[in-house]
Amino acid sequence: MSDASSDQGENPVHDSHVQQLSMAVNGFKAAFCCAGRVPVAQESVFEKIKDDVKDHQLTSPPIVLRWDHQDGKTISKLTLPLKSYESDAEDQVAFNRLLDSCTPASFGKDGKDVLDELYRKAAKLDSDRFLTSFNPYELGIIGAVVQTLLPAGAEHLNEHDLGVVAELYKLNIYSAPSGKFKPHVDTPRGVTQFGSLVVCLPYRHQGGELRVAHGGQETIFSWGDQDTQIEWAAFYSDCEHEVKEVTAGHRVTLTYNLYARCQLGGIFRSLSPVTMDSFFLYHRVKEALASPDFFPEDLRDSYDDENDKLEDDHRGSELVSNGLKGIQLSNLGEQEGLKAIDVVPSAWRGKWRKDIEWFGYPGNRELAVVHLAYGNQASLDWHYSTAAILVKIPGEDTEERRKLIS
Repeated sequence: MSDASSDQGENPVHDSHVQQLSMAVNGFKAAFCCAGRVPVAQESVFEKIKDDVKDHQLTSPPIVLRWDHQDGKTISKLTLPLKSYESDAEDQVAFNRLLDSCTPASFGKDGKDVLDELYRKAAKLDSDRFLTSFNPYELGIIGAVVQTLLPAGAEHLNEHDLGVVAELYKLNIYSAPSGKFKPHVDTPRGVTQFGSLVVCLPYRHQGGELRVAHGGQETIFSWGDQDTQIEWAAFYSDCEHEVKEVTAGHRVTLTYNLYARCQLGGIFRSLSPVTMDSFFLYHRVKEALASPDFFPEDLRDSYDDENDKLEDDHRGSELVSNGLKGIQLSNLGEQEGLKAIDVVPSAWRGKWRKDIEWFGYPGNRELAVVHLAYGNQASLDWHYSTAAILVKIPGEDTEERRKLIS
């Protein structure tokens, strides 16, 4: 940087930019928030990608809200953005009904819900009183949150196998002339909650900026004066944030609580929604285990005796154990029996074994190690490897075997 600066000569503006960039780079910390926007269009959210694998900007159809009136007997519907903001227009009348159905929004203080319009002035609907067509998963918002915030936000969990659950919490409306929420920090609603997601729906307003601060840094999101796109921001639970005063219109938002948890839906979860008996291999394995002629002896006795003489190194099995939980033999029974450490040897062994029955053939080998070799002169040498899954089969007359086929 110093050489480049000298090439520029005496240029105070350039030097100032260099200094500011240097401070930003050297003072950069892990992101404490992330944000984005999604254009609103009449076409389906998947219209641009269903016939083309290229990366396209996803668009959201207009957002539909349905809610219960306070009498509990009437349901109304509203589509955003409005077609007209005229006071007598059908859309605006429906929006006014939404306002009338809301109740004052409180905030937590000393373990109690407090109403104080000097601190927070807003209206709200609880999640059990409304439904919305908006889905943050479809639009890639939750995927962005996972990549940006989740690893640092869930250090106590296995960051290689995490997903996010977004719990719809409330609909909030901050209205002019003085809708606001002064600086505060949210109280997590569970040990796995790591943050919040705020989605600003397309309704014109002015003011109402969201300020998020953490560790001496802050970001301000200004979402008003347009109704052609959905704006959103996600941030950690320990971030201070506030909603500046709304000076015109209404600021309409959906709030989600973000929880870290093991990824949902994958077949590699022990509580996977995929049933093992949907796989052809499941039935063949179960039939084989039920046969008294299939590995009648418990081969693990001799196997373990020999391995006890070798030094264990669990690093290899830790890297792959989560990926094997969904296909380990214990899933053939009642999630009992063999553990991942039983399926994968607890160390990468370097010995050739003869007491193994191979059920497949090696695929393409991958470059594993490049190292210096010494003969008449130093040279490079390399080794290729192929991964294999070794499964220890319990003997025919063992409790583990009976659990697997029960």
